[in-house]
Amino acid sequence: MDAGGRLDVDVPDENCAICRGPANRGRVCSHKGLRRRGHHADHEVPEYVTVLSPPKSGLPFDFDQVRVFTWSLKHHRYETAFRLHPIQGFLPVRVSTQPGPGGNVPVFSFGLANGPDVSTDPATGITRPASARTINYEMLDTVVKRIGPDMGPIQVGHWRARRRRREEEGQAMMEYRVMPPAQSISIPRTRRFPAQSQGFEM
Repeated sequence: MDAGGRLDVDVPDENCAICRGPANRGRVCSHKGLRRRGHHADHEVPEYVTVLSPPKSGLPFDFDQVRVFTWSLKHHRYETAFRLHPIQGFLPVRVSTQPGPGGNVPVFSFGLANGPDVSTDPATGITRPASARTINYEMLDTVVKRIGPDMGPIQVGHWRARRRRREEEGQAMMEYRVMPPAQSISIPRTRRFPAQSQGFEM
């Protein structure tokens, strides 16, 4: 961990290229192996669940993006099997296995804020949600499926950003309401001319 409280996480180069691409700029704060996959036992490649945070400090959450990287047996490369963003997530990310079709399957879980209120530990400075949830997923082949007792909707977005947007919308509405009514503009009617005879008789 550096002076800014950031973690140094060992991430494969292929995953870094995806995580830090132009459309996915973020800082990896947890990177854990789910399983190994390959055509042969001596050529298996690890698959990962990765969480990322925006490239800034002082945020009221640990990460805002969850991604699962699986290994494509056809194209021989890492691909994104699952992505959840933006959320207000909290460490730790836990990885384990449970019985599933054909044997044990990998599962993972993480904490999620259940509201905008957070509490900060005065000794460590670590921020935690005042009301927390635990969200669980399992991976069947390359499909990531949500499981567990908490199957409620996941609030997507940042609480602070949504609050600021609502305040800006409220301010804009107040400014609109105090504007003087627009003056009525009289539009002259278009003069109508009688239809000209086409030169035939009934």
